[in-house]
Amino acid sequence: MKITVRLFATLRQQAGWKEKIVEVPPASTVAGLMAQLARDEPNLALTGRTLYAAVNMTYAKSEQVLADGDEVAFFPPVSGGSPGRNNA
Repeated sequence: MKITVRLFATLRQQAGWKEKIVEVPPASTVAGLMAQLARDEPNLALTGRTLYAAVNMTYAKSEQVLADGDEVAFFPPVSGGSPGRNNA
């Protein structure tokens, strides 16, 4: 199966790419895709950290089974920003 993988924030910087087509075995899960990427992309630190995944623009759990043509996005949690006018 072919899956489109999109990376955001520091993941994109670590990998050196923002989008890639990845071939995975049938019935692969989000967790399986992460494990495969961790093996194939040595600069991409996917293990041992908190990451979020979205499949076809919907948050997904690690056990979600992927289908051919799915788009999977990985991104780390983010925080911060500037305080608004109503914030103390």
